[in-house]
Amino acid sequence: MKRIPALTGIALVALTVLPLQVAATPISTTIALNTVFSGNTPDGPAPWLIAEFTSSTGSNTGTLVLSSHTTGPDFIQGLSSQQSTVGWAFYLNQAISLSGATCTAGTCADQGASYKAGGFNTGPVPGMFNLAFGWSQGNRFMIGDSATYALTFTSPLTGNPFVENDSNWSSVAHIQGIANNCSGWIVSGDGTGAEGSGPCGDPPPVTVAEPGELGMLSLGLLFVGLLLGLRRRYS
Repeated sequence: MKRIPALTGIALVALTVLPLQVAATPISTTIALNTVFSGNTPDGPAPWLIAEFTSSTGSNTGTLVLSSHTTGPDFIQGLSSQQSTVGWAFYLNQAISLSGATCTAGTCADQGASYKAGGFNTGPVPGMFNLAFGWSQGNRFMIGDSATYALTFTSPLTGNPFVENDSNWSSVAHIQGIANNCSGWIVSGDGTGAEGSGPCGDPPPVTVAEPGELGMLSLGLLFVGLLLGLRRRYS
């Protein structure tokens, strides 16, 4: 008979814990940078950069994978300390702060993942971005590169922590090394004002001589040839 209270207690614990476990739902989001805000269009088809975040509700941790899908010599650089221009930045819901980030694989940013509630300088793109990554000149984030980060938050997640800022942009990156030594700012989100100028350094158009011009040139060459022939004959 003494086993009954113990079994009852176990049943109550199971009834309390199991619903909490069932209530935890997966969190999965993909951020694709496929719009040129200003400057020039990166080499290769869009999206040029992709970030994928996975976690679950009620968890304090998540995994962020950054990957480059550019082609050619394109790269990301830019350091993220002291509000300087960043290479790649995101906007996190300010209700959930980032307390730690560890790069576990790939081409890790030189200064890790920097979080600043006050935001970073992201060039011409408006709105605040508070999570930034920066690579040095000797450790550029280039074609085919990826980096995996384990993120730790100050409070349990209730949903996707990556959201759009007050200008409706969720991510921004400065792509350099575009063919012909050009660069551009690319973004992800529903904001407005993007005015990319397209490919840069297009070769000048080839001027093809008109038929009439070709005829005059041929006659001129023929006349010069005749003069040279007569000169040799009577010299």
